[in-house]
This record gives sequence, C-alpha cells and structure tokens, in this order.
Amino acid sequence: MPELQVHPEVKYDLAEIYVYIAQDHPDAAEAVELAVTDAFELLASHPRPGTEYSPLRRTLKGIRLMVVTEYPNYLIYYRPLPEDAGVRILYVLHAARDAVTVAKDHRRQ
Repeated sequence: MPELQVHPEVKYDLAEIYVYIAQDHPDAAEAVELAVTDAFELLASHPRPGTEYSPLRRTLKGIRLMVVTEYPNYLIYYRPLPEDAGVRILYVLHAARDAVTVAKDHRRQ
C-alpha cells in the first residue's frame, strides 16, 4: 500500500486557501480542498506524474510539483519516497506565490 506523508504545516497551507476562497464562495472552498486532498491520494499511488521542480536552492532538489487538475491555480509540491513507496507532501500553494521564497521561510523537508 502506498504511503502518504503530509508535512504537518500543510494544514496551514490548506486553511489559508480555504479561508481565502470561503470569503466569497464557501462551497467552492470545500470543492478546492477536496480536489487537493484527492490529488494527495493520487500522488501516493503514482508518485512521479508531476514535474521535477528545478530550484536554485539545493535543499529543494528532488521536489516535484503537480497541478491540481480541477483547479490549476493550485500546485502541490512533494517529494517521492524512496523506491516510489509513496510521497511526502511539502506545500500546497497558489501558482502566483513564489515557491522559493515560501521554502526559504518555512524549510519543509
């Protein structure tokens, strides 16, 4: 069975996204959250469909990103586990956010 690890701070990413969307569209906020968590499960089963992220910072080497299909403004940054046994979700960000800056501030591994 594939392993799904979610960095503890990802809950803050999801809460921030939810609150922002829910201000105007509570139902849409729930739909986005569901689509993101469904994508987590997909990634655990198939850890390499995303694109390898090519960062300038070495600490981000090996991270991949996947667009949430139903909501392409949201990106999931993750690291495949050894031997593709699953994934570790590191960030969920809006595409307009600078992932390098966020990673520098939070340093999730």
